[in-house]
This record gives sequence, structure tokens and C-alpha cells, in this order.
Amino acid sequence: MNRTRHALTLALALFVTGCAASLLPSARADASKAQQTDAPRRPAGPATGPVIKLPRGQGEGLEQPHAGEGARGSAARRWEYCAITHTFRRQSGFGSSSSTFATVRYYPNGNEEIEGKDEEDAIANALVKLGEEGWELVAVRQNLNLLDGSGKATHTYLFKRQK
Repeated sequence: MNRTRHALTLALALFVTGCAASLLPSARADASKAQQTDAPRRPAGPATGPVIKLPRGQGEGLEQPHAGEGARGSAARRWEYCAITHTFRRQSGFGSSSSTFATVRYYPNGNEEIEGKDEEDAIANALVKLGEEGWELVAVRQNLNLLDGSGKATHTYLFKRQK
């Protein structure tokens, strides 16, 4: 019983000492200093950097010039554009054989049809052909057809290359 009473007395003394220490001005100053050192965290990433405002007309042609081109060469760079706009099936003769074609539209005018065994193959063949000719894929637009109830999605692939 003496041991239990001694342990309770010791625990009570430590508790009271801790409470009294927290009321002392130096203890409160240490506690507020600890709170001040934990500065609020700022989110990291590209959105948190400073905003750089360019004068009107500046910042055009920010792509790096190729080797041998100066700053003047990058400003005079011109592009041409094309797109894989759609696919369609064409039956050859009265038989059951048919082929699928992807339509490549060159802007401002011009079309080309690239053949494949199905829609996926025709688009893949068109992508390979345009890549070999130096075209760079810059965007894909998805069109969702809700009017006829099919909900079929079609895609338009947009390309550019230097003239």
C-alpha cells in the first residue's frame, strides 16, 4: 500500500509541476516560439511561382531555334497543318470484301485516303505515314455523337510540320 501511495504522490507532484511550469511566462514564451518556427507550408509546383507578364506581342515563337538558325529564323518559322478527320468503309465490287479508309485532310485544301483492314488499322497506317513524312501530332479531339442514340465517339487527329 505504501508503494502505491508513493507512486500516486509522485505522479501527482509531476502533474502539478508540469501544470505550474506551463503557467510560467518562460514556458509560455517557449511554447509560442515553437509555434512560430512552424511556418505554414506553401504548395509546391509550377502554379506557385511568380506570374511573369510579357508586353503585348512578346513571347511569340518561344520554341528554341534549330542549330544554325538565329533568333530571326525562329520568328519567320511557318507551319502547315493536316488532320485525320474520319474513317469509312468501301465495298469493293459485289462481293463481301470491303476495306476501311482513313481520310487525311491537308489544310487549306487536299485530301488523301489511307487503307486498312479495319478502322484501327486504317488510323494506324495513317499515323505511321504522317510520322514518316515529318508530321507531328499536336492534338486529338473527341466527338461524341448523342443525336442518333449510338453514343459513338469519333476522333480527329491534328498535325503540324514546318513548311
